[in-house]
Amino acid sequence: MEKRRKKKKYTGVKFESGLIKEPLINFGGNHVHIDPKTGLSIYGPYTPDGIEVPTLGNMIVGVVGPSDMISDSFRWLEACQGMLTNEGTNPYSNPHFPGVNNESPYQCSLVFGETWYETLDDNQLNDGLKGNYNERLNKIVKLYVEAIGVLSQREPNPHVVLVCIPQQIIDLCTVRIGVDGKEERVKLNKSEKKNLKIAKTGQTFLFDDMNPLSKFEEKIYAHKNLRRGIKAEAMRYGIPTQIVWPRTLNLDPSKTTKRELSSQDIATKAWNFTTALYYKAGGTPWRLKHVDSSVCFIGISFYKDIHDKKSKMHSSMAQSFTSAGDGYVLRGKTFDWDESKSKSPHLDKEGAREILEQVIQMYKQQNNGSLPSRIVVHKTSKYWEEELEGFSEACAEIPQKDFVAFGGRKINFFRPGKYPPLRGTYLKLSDSNFLLYTTGYVSYHNTYNGPRTAKPLDIIEFVGDSPWDKMLSEIMALTKMNWNTSSFSCGMPITIAFSKKVGEVLSELPSDITVIKPEYRFYM
Repeated sequence: MEKRRKKKKYTGVKFESGLIKEPLINFGGNHVHIDPKTGLSIYGPYTPDGIEVPTLGNMIVGVVGPSDMISDSFRWLEACQGMLTNEGTNPYSNPHFPGVNNESPYQCSLVFGETWYETLDDNQLNDGLKGNYNERLNKIVKLYVEAIGVLSQREPNPHVVLVCIPQQIIDLCTVRIGVDGKEERVKLNKSEKKNLKIAKTGQTFLFDDMNPLSKFEEKIYAHKNLRRGIKAEAMRYGIPTQIVWPRTLNLDPSKTTKRELSSQDIATKAWNFTTALYYKAGGTPWRLKHVDSSVCFIGISFYKDIHDKKSKMHSSMAQSFTSAGDGYVLRGKTFDWDESKSKSPHLDKEGAREILEQVIQMYKQQNNGSLPSRIVVHKTSKYWEEELEGFSEACAEIPQKDFVAFGGRKINFFRPGKYPPLRGTYLKLSDSNFLLYTTGYVSYHNTYNGPRTAKPLDIIEFVGDSPWDKMLSEIMALTKMNWNTSSFSCGMPITIAFSKKVGEVLSELPSDITVIKPEYRFYM
């Protein structure tokens, strides 16, 4: 009689779990809080030691766009000077907005008016919207950037420019919103699709003037995205921009049309708008409290230059951030990448060393020649051996270094009840492999504010000198440094969250702009 095999005993997956404490952020007068909106409303924006009032005393705001939107923007800016209220159903996560003026906690005034606006008349815009999608997009980008150039010659210069985009341009030059509220991408006609297909084959011709695709390729590789195109082209004038849709300026949400989509409540909208404006104008809304100011956090990512018609070239890009929130962008060398090796590009030893040396040099320039005490590199793919060697060589004089890689294995956990795990919950799968809930139930808000099920951040590799819990705590802190919003936190650390967005702007940078703006506020 055949012996029956013994069933293997299922032992389950062993892991350690716990909770990372919510990081504190620093506001005016060296006061701390865990919530950006609460901290700003009580203590005002961050002030350096020994200084009683915020260093930014006023924000000069320029405006470009059609006349009706310029009028709407003035009404919106006037509204943001005073208190804006909402229904008050959750005063912790959605508090009233206190207003930006000299008497409010901001201790800052909004300055705008005739000196700092430039009107795009209807005839200009209508002419710009003629032609196919690529023609429209590039003519509209040119119109707006020329207007920003005019404002750059005004004295004093505006600190930031609102770029007001009417619904007609949104419909014809960006992703279109259908009547059902769903996105509908602008479609090319049959001729454009056919020519695009031929262009992508890389067919060559003896002389350029024999190539029937020459003019078409110029349209394809000029600009592909309205926001990115404006950000990239406007960089030459040295003034940060804030893209504004009609719904942003709508003071009565009940009048929002289906085409414009529903908007946040007016107070939350003002919180997010003014936080981004304050940072772009040169202010510091808040900074991290318990993170060493001499630590330099770096995000490494890659992008394709749309002006390269072969579309096979990858450029490396690095963002560096400190606990103060200082963000700088550096562009590495362009290089070929064989996607048969890996879908995710990787740097060779020399490329890794060079781009990190650039970051360290930038840090020294901004810190009186001092080196960082520690380098922390974040990346969205595992490190190849030659990358680590190159990074390590660049950090030879740095006392400590850590390398963290994020993945997307879509592992999730659940807990009993209707709420997801608490924000800060971690699961240690191994010494170099973690899951961290950077979104989840927030006790201070007594709720979970996410739109869908909270998913943990997947940390697939950790190589370094620091304790793993310190690494997780810093990731939690860096999720609170997104000044494009006043939300409690974001899902990704700032080093990674905007790497794609920054890369998209760099990918559309005109060839005649050889020196890029390093400050992060030009890419937001």
